[in-house]
Amino acid sequence: MQHTSAGEIILIFSVVVAAIASLLLLLNKTISFFINRHRINSRKDERQFECGLNPTGKPAERLSVSYFVIAAAFMIFELEGAILLPWAINYKPLGIPGVVVAVIFMIILLLGLIYLLARGVLKL
Repeated sequence: MQHTSAGEIILIFSVVVAAIASLLLLLNKTISFFINRHRINSRKDERQFECGLNPTGKPAERLSVSYFVIAAAFMIFELEGAILLPWAINYKPLGIPGVVVAVIFMIILLLGLIYLLARGVLKL
């Protein structure tokens, strides 16, 4: 009986996953082709969708840069919770070094928040 190495198992698994994903994508494309083949395209179908309301303004209207800055700041501070949650669950085994690292992390994020407030980025 021949033993397979871990590398061979990972390679086989990767090929199988890639094959399944490719088959699912091909199946999706085939089904959508047959479903949409009989559909009549109209001007109404090509309009942008805004939560069920009639569109307002031009389709190429640009958002202000502050929207993207606020979105990036939100992502940074949202990830803070995801990073600190495992620490909060296991704070006893981590001991004093774990607490020090978490406090340093929170101080860095607090300095980032102070910087954003000082620059007036979070003003609406």
